[in-house]
Amino acid sequence: MKTMRYFLLLLLALCAPAAAQAGLSDDDDLGPALVDLRASTRPFTLSAGADERYDIGIALMYRLDFDKAEAKFREITALDPASPAGYCALAALSWWRYSQNFDMEHSLSDVEKDFLHNSDKVIELSKKMVREGRDLDQAYFFMGSAYGLQGRWYAVQRSWFKAYGRGKKARKFLKKCVETNPAVYDAYLGLGIFDYYAATLPGALGFAAQLFVGGDRARGIEYVKLARDKGRFFKLEARIFLIEIYSRHEGDYKAAFAECEALRAQDPSNMLFRLAELMAYLKAQYWPGVLAGAESFLGAWQISPQRGLEQQLGSVYLAAGDALIGLKRYGEAIVWLSGGIEKTGFPEKGWVTYCYLRRAQAQDLAGLRETALSDYKTVLTRPNFWDSRKYAKAGLKKPPDHGEVMWQMTQD
Repeated sequence: MKTMRYFLLLLLALCAPAAAQAGLSDDDDLGPALVDLRASTRPFTLSAGADERYDIGIALMYRLDFDKAEAKFREITALDPASPAGYCALAALSWWRYSQNFDMEHSLSDVEKDFLHNSDKVIELSKKMVREGRDLDQAYFFMGSAYGLQGRWYAVQRSWFKAYGRGKKARKFLKKCVETNPAVYDAYLGLGIFDYYAATLPGALGFAAQLFVGGDRARGIEYVKLARDKGRFFKLEARIFLIEIYSRHEGDYKAAFAECEALRAQDPSNMLFRLAELMAYLKAQYWPGVLAGAESFLGAWQISPQRGLEQQLGSVYLAAGDALIGLKRYGEAIVWLSGGIEKTGFPEKGWVTYCYLRRAQAQDLAGLRETALSDYKTVLTRPNFWDSRKYAKAGLKKPPDHGEVMWQMTQD
């Protein structure tokens, strides 16, 4: 479902979805036999004062309070300028700043400059640690994480060869990390994502899928679970990836909802986690859950809005409108979709474009052809988002039936 896919782009901030080519090299297997019995098993901790700042900064980042999160991460770089930890967090933060506007035409130059500067700094400092033989487990972990972030960045831009190169390096160094210290459980997140998507992406990417070969689906899930259960800093990210895996790829909605419930329990007041659950219901096409979730979300929002999330409100109205179309309650769908258009402070968002498109389709399904035509024409004046102009042009030529609209709603 497109809304689910887009929301997951908002959430995911670690590890590139790239995998080894068919000619697998000698660093493409990972199993217990490869873990050196002489390896360290020390707990994964940073320098004095850095751990608590990392925890606070990550929590702020997931509340989309970017300025306060940045301040915490910069404190880490000030405490230990030779450590890549703070710069890795700053690179992830740049991703999150960008993620707020996936659905808009905008320049990436400033945020991309910060992202590349910080991720390159991580790699530079990590390489220095390796040359000095200092804290090799952390050096490999942060180097792998930085390459993974860069791979993710290029994958979203569909620069597949760059994504592949960074992703392969990410796996190489994360593998070295767990070989050096198998107790760095956070590294298994990147390894698990690599394994899982290498096994599942082929067939969905066309030409680019030639690069995405050789993963292990079951092992990937187990590695992500290991990071979720035993990781130090990235337990939450691991749970978010499991929500995507179960809801979007495995069709195991019971497991997805269980992960959503656990996610919300970690920070009950965080409305971003409510939104994750709402989108899981949408992917499952559990329309009553979508409607209840949308009403609950907006009710809580009126009482205590969460700064930073206001740009995503249109997705809530759109989700409710989709659910009502699914239930063939077209009049109510029109009301919700109108709310997504009229009650936003960010009218240029792609969510709003899709509210216009979906409202036009709901109007057509309700027999209101003249008003539908007006909305289709409005879509054509706005930036293209998820083939919005293609569907609007089709709607102008011929009213879609319920089956066609449902097909569009459920495409990834």
